[in-house]
Amino acid sequence: MKNKSKYEIRDAVRRLVAERVDGASLDDSSSFLERTNLDSQGVVELLVAIEKEFSVSIDFVMVDPMSLLSISELTNQLSLLMDESNGG
Repeated sequence: MKNKSKYEIRDAVRRLVAERVDGASLDDSSSFLERTNLDSQGVVELLVAIEKEFSVSIDFVMVDPMSLLSISELTNQLSLLMDESNGG
């Protein structure tokens, strides 16, 4: 798997979020649940789309759920996952 930069990851996460929200102004640290029309099911659908986009599996037991509710936190988690899957 090609290692993506944090900027590439963030841009892809932003795109996937934008495809699913109501057009609310959302900065990288804003919570999806607080600032958008996404409900818990919408967040799960977003996470499934992210897993497909990046060919990773998010371990929901090992990852703090609160760290998956903003663009910046998702970017950080994905960067770590991709580093692990590339042996880094």
